[in-house]
Amino acid sequence: MADPRESVMPDPAAPVARTGKRHRVVQQGRIVLGPERLIACTVRDLSHRGAQIRVASGHVLPETFSLVIAAHDLRTMKARLCWRRGDLAGVVFEDAADPAP
Repeated sequence: MADPRESVMPDPAAPVARTGKRHRVVQQGRIVLGPERLIACTVRDLSHRGAQIRVASGHVLPETFSLVIAAHDLRTMKARLCWRRGDLAGVVFEDAADPAP
């Protein structure tokens, strides 16, 4: 059976058409799984449509979750997991308001 930590929705090797510019960042984040259940992560790049995050490969991520990003201010984005490879994951923001720096 496939490892759930290596879940992928589309093929992660396939090129992804990006509609917005990505910004390389190193920002602290938290994945919210419940009222008192948070997983620390690092946001590695960010666009108004999504982000690449680094999260320990031992954590299984749900299909959708809230992602809190600590930048100049705190932003909470509703995120959908698109791909996962080891400790990296790609998410798309479901409410696509412009969080880019």
